[in-house]
Amino acid sequence: MYRHILLSYDGSEHAQKAAERAAELASALGAHVTIVTAYPTSPSFIIGATSISDEEMRAYWIAKADELDDVFASRNISIHKIVKAADPKNLILDTAEELEVDVIVIGSRGLSNYARFMLGGVSQSVTQHAHCDVIVVK
Repeated sequence: MYRHILLSYDGSEHAQKAAERAAELASALGAHVTIVTAYPTSPSFIIGATSISDEEMRAYWIAKADELDDVFASRNISIHKIVKAADPKNLILDTAEELEVDVIVIGSRGLSNYARFMLGGVSQSVTQHAHCDVIVVK
């Protein structure tokens, strides 16, 4: 069924829940997990800093992805991490297709209707455009 799971992870509460769900699935099915973390190219957008180097920004997001090591290691689940400065929707969809994953697990962000209309939710876009199943975790 699901042999390769792509987990979208940004460190949010919903992403933490999605990580737990991905770990449960992978453990039950013996699946491999690829963790995708996309971060903005504008440092002030997410961290509130104005003078942070690209290396510091990347290190911050690698550390975010590393938060999941214990979640998967404790269940003996094989993982691979991809951390890139990119639009999250595009990185998730492109990676899922390139790696031929069987399912994408992503957290819902709980955007207001206005924000969803203006920005478009990542989970909504991924659900609409993915080539595979998508599990949105609340």
